[in-house]
Amino acid sequence: MTSCEELHKDLVGIVKLKSDPVGIKLFEDIRSDLPYISKNLALCQVMKLASIYGRAVGVSADNVDACVLGTYILGFRGLPENYYKRWVSLRRMDDDIARSVIASIHTIPMSKYKSAVIAPLRKFDELKVEPEAVIMMANSAQAYLLLVSFFDSKGIKPKSDFNGHAACEVLAAVVNGKSPWLTIPCGGARGLAEAQDDELWVGMTLEHLRSSVIRLKSVGSRYPPPVFQMIMTPPNPEHSLTLLISRD
Repeated sequence: MTSCEELHKDLVGIVKLKSDPVGIKLFEDIRSDLPYISKNLALCQVMKLASIYGRAVGVSADNVDACVLGTYILGFRGLPENYYKRWVSLRRMDDDIARSVIASIHTIPMSKYKSAVIAPLRKFDELKVEPEAVIMMANSAQAYLLLVSFFDSKGIKPKSDFNGHAACEVLAAVVNGKSPWLTIPCGGARGLAEAQDDELWVGMTLEHLRSSVIRLKSVGSRYPPPVFQMIMTPPNPEHSLTLLISRD
């Protein structure tokens, strides 16, 4: 079976992600062997910290609570009482809509886990555990390669029910069995984690990711996707650019 490090190398070499694919492993207790950070960040920030800096980061309810949605999604803590009212006052939502927005967020069952490690995929061999979800920050073409290769290998369509205010729910969705999962970074991820304009988040189980990469390798697909036809077609003689560059 392909190791996490080998799978990481394949993703970087074939899909050419701009930063490391990251995985998450959840634990039912606070573990002394995790590299906990000493500051309090949002979950999206920790995901990007692991992805861009290549670090393994231990998280618990105390250090990933800067955005309360993150600890709620991980099942570490519930939301503040009457939290939905902030959306009523600050986002000018109707009361019922604000409640619906919160209720629609994918979460891991409350109090099931107390800590987690979020790390580049390759580091999970060193940690001697397998991630329950792997997240890739990709552009639309890279996401297309990952998802179409999975679909072509399994015949299972990707899932998504976009919540515009909780991109980190991708972790819970995949852990809860909804894989592959595609989402668009929310305003918090853009403001705090510097998600880019062309960025999508793709989440998969490790098993599904292996199937996707095996398919990519078997058919020779890679980024950029081999769909361009113009590079094999002589210049259009009617186009003004052709008149500028042609011999005659």
